Amino acid sequence: MSKRILFYKAMIWNIFGFIMTSVLSYLWFGDWIQSLSFSLIAVIISVFTYIFYELVWNKFVKKK
Repeated sequence: MSKRILFYKAMIWNIFGFIMTSVLSYLWFGDWIQSLSFSLIAVIISVFTYIFYELVWNKFVKKK
């Protein structure tokens, strides 16, 4: 899988995650601004964590 495809895949997945996190954090915080801020930070961290995970996984699988 190319790094570009991997990035797009991660972005699409995180859009869904952003929506779910926003709704759930709104139920927790009761404030949309705070919920959206929290969700944005979580999504940014999640994108780079997911890309790192995929790159490590692909290197591990290729060695076998």
